[in-house]
Amino acid sequence: MARGNCFPRKQSSVYRGRFSQFLVLFCFVFFPYGLRFVGSPWVAVESHIAAAAETPGKGKKLLDELVRRAKQEGEVIATIQSSWSKTLVQPLADAFKKRFGLDIKVTVANVASARHFPVAVAETQSGTAATYDAVQGDDSETMLLVGPGGTQKVDGWEALLAEINPLVRSGKVRPDQISQGPFTDHSFLYMANVKQLIYNTRLISEKDLPRTHKELADPKYKGKFAQPPWTSHWEIAPVAFENFDRNEWLEVVRRAGKNTGAVLGESAAVQRVILGEFAFALAQDRYLRQILAKDPKAPVAYRFFDDYNELNGVYYSVRTRARHPAAGTLWALWMTTPEAQAIWQPSDLQAVPYGESKLDRDFWLGIEKSKARVIGFLDNERTVELLKWYRTEEGRKYLDAMARAIRGE
Repeated sequence: MARGNCFPRKQSSVYRGRFSQFLVLFCFVFFPYGLRFVGSPWVAVESHIAAAAETPGKGKKLLDELVRRAKQEGEVIATIQSSWSKTLVQPLADAFKKRFGLDIKVTVANVASARHFPVAVAETQSGTAATYDAVQGDDSETMLLVGPGGTQKVDGWEALLAEINPLVRSGKVRPDQISQGPFTDHSFLYMANVKQLIYNTRLISEKDLPRTHKELADPKYKGKFAQPPWTSHWEIAPVAFENFDRNEWLEVVRRAGKNTGAVLGESAAVQRVILGEFAFALAQDRYLRQILAKDPKAPVAYRFFDDYNELNGVYYSVRTRARHPAAGTLWALWMTTPEAQAIWQPSDLQAVPYGESKLDRDFWLGIEKSKARVIGFLDNERTVELLKWYRTEEGRKYLDAMARAIRGE
């Protein structure tokens, strides 16, 4: 399993506290201008701690100013996952307002980021006001928006996180576990999933499932599976293989697309797998949890691919030219907190990589036990370079071509 700095293995709080104290002292004595351990799971931790120590009260001052401005703005408009229950909207809005003492209008919309982000990019390029103040999207979607300047930098974000998120304030979670790499100070991780195959055990056995993504093009699977229109099951491939050929991979995606029985959102696809309309679907881990939570005897199981499985992070960003930027910033940072997680996770059943719930712990344990090859965009320099490439014109065109290939075009 590949697991990088974005989602590091949890360490005991005692060890982490002692190590942090030693590291701060070491840095102050020997490296007064800062030290960076490249490639270490403690990348930049000393600078985060030192910054917090040097500026006591900075976070409170920044937060008080954001709250003051948010009250003046009088509203916030944010997106949530399109698959989230509408019953979550009011509890999230009420808890958000209570946390910051706000009496403002909170509009929360179920939005499919794969469909909205092209609109958001167009808004950015045309210079028009953003439709939403705070938006959520996965790694590649967020990169497409960050690249052309569609997101705002959050000044003092580390101090603000420490003030807003108790896990950061206590030192259990480092700021760079929430915002790092090309997303630093722009986008904030609040949940993640792992892509996999979900199948109907009455229609196909585990041994008869495809082992690799290339096998999805095998004629024996024609019409037997569904996949989503977004590229997250395919886009990490350039760093999964040696001697990767982009054009050859597009052809693999295209042949698999022509084999696909239907191109559907993951939730709808899994439901049709349960109904027996498809033997399996390309989906994510949370749908299996949701199904088994309702019916433990449902004929459904999962399998990871042998070649790779994408770790799909989901981030909140504040839009450039947001109408309510202060309130949008509060929303984006608050959604990283255990308080927000406690509202949406019981029904959505998606993991928070740095979270402390049983689901969060089981998330990593399941991956470790499976020994699956899981790759995330922030794992290492190579994956980060791929993510950065996707924000270039060439990279955007490649993702567009991949999206068409999923439909067999």
